Amino acid sequence: MTKLRDVISISISDQEELILASDCSGGIGNKEEDVVLADPETVGYYCFRVAVMECLAVGARLKAIQLLNFTSEAVWDQYCSGVKKGLSEMNLDGIPITGSTESNISLNQSAIGVTCIGMRNKKSPISSCSNLAYALIGTPLVGNEVIDQHTFIAPLSLFMNCVHHSSIIDIMPVGSKGVLHELSLLSGKPLRRENVTSTQDLDKSSGPSTSFIISYRKAEELDVKDLTNDFFHSLDLQW
Repeated sequence: MTKLRDVISISISDQEELILASDCSGGIGNKEEDVVLADPETVGYYCFRVAVMECLAVGARLKAIQLLNFTSEAVWDQYCSGVKKGLSEMNLDGIPITGSTESNISLNQSAIGVTCIGMRNKKSPISSCSNLAYALIGTPLVGNEVIDQHTFIAPLSLFMNCVHHSSIIDIMPVGSKGVLHELSLLSGKPLRRENVTSTQDLDKSSGPSTSFIISYRKAEELDVKDLTNDFFHSLDLQW
């Protein structure tokens, strides 16, 4: 078993390995004591969004989804509807969903967990690629911003297009630790704020992965910009 970025890989044969990626959400929903008010379908969608982006970003093929519902039996179908909405945006309809609901204890706040289970071929060592450029796709948003500024969120359909685009070398969702942290992981070098020029807040949480980072061939930047349109934000690195 190997920890890779925010996923776990488990060898199942000489050729293939399982990929497990998870996300959770607490205090977001329609209960009186929730910190952020949102309908359960939206909560299910965004919780699934994080897990599936992390799973597919490392080259996995999605096989199943596990949903853990601590809110109530009444919201199970709505959580599932949110997950299915995300699957539809990615043209992945029909992926099985399983899971469990806490029905013995009633909690004062909403809580949900999602695990995406994928499979991928074991990777050969990646040869280095010279003259790479980096960009942030989408805008880091968190809390109520996710609801109020949803037009700035990178769509899941765009994420899928980036995963499969020949000009894009690597891709990484941005989570609560912010762009600078994820960019350091993606570039393989510890970066400080003064090493990166961007119009975006590099330290802010990106909540439910409302944005993601790509590395791409600099010579093919026009193709990448054409693909990502107004969601494209350049990340200029100075080593």
